[in-house]
Amino acid sequence: MKKKISKPILIGGIAVLIGIAVLAVIVLMMFGGGKEEVSKDPLNLYNKILVGMPREEAEKALKVEGSAKGKGFNYVDENTGYGVTVSYNTMVTEATDGSEETEGAEVVVFKSLFVPDNTYLDGLVNANVTADQVNTLKEGMTYEEVKTILGGVDGTEINSAYNKKDAENSYTVMAWFNPDRSVAYVTFLGYQGTVMVFEFRPEQ
Repeated sequence: MKKKISKPILIGGIAVLIGIAVLAVIVLMMFGGGKEEVSKDPLNLYNKILVGMPREEAEKALKVEGSAKGKGFNYVDENTGYGVTVSYNTMVTEATDGSEETEGAEVVVFKSLFVPDNTYLDGLVNANVTADQVNTLKEGMTYEEVKTILGGVDGTEINSAYNKKDAENSYTVMAWFNPDRSVAYVTFLGYQGTVMVFEFRPEQ
């Protein structure tokens, strides 16, 4: 003999199941089901690295395997095609009395934005800069002066290298990318520091 389930209990049970299902959907939406959000930023990997960062820390931050490239390694984001080229070196420090040198851990001494080919420059466009504007720049100008001359637009950092003479001020290359794939490159002493050299490279 089959037992009948009373109507209130049946309705209550269905309501509980619906409530659990809705709660599960909300949790998945909030936490993404445990999946990391995929970045579409071309500078995603480049910005994770700092000059002077220990190699172990850098590779942990990048979360992708590097492939040898000359004296460095290419780390490429498979979601964007862009990446970062990194060179490491073992830091040597002198004792306070200058008598000894001590080798430390490998650290980042150079990083450069990895761009697969010229077509990828389209995803970096941030300016409309002319050769005439670039030619008015002068050594020693500040970043803000350069930015004003080049239309008030921020450049994109694409390169940073360790400065042996002044560890606090890396050599930094900023780029202003035009829609026609011509590029203005300015090398600064220090991040957004003072101008050292500059170049306008026409479309290739």
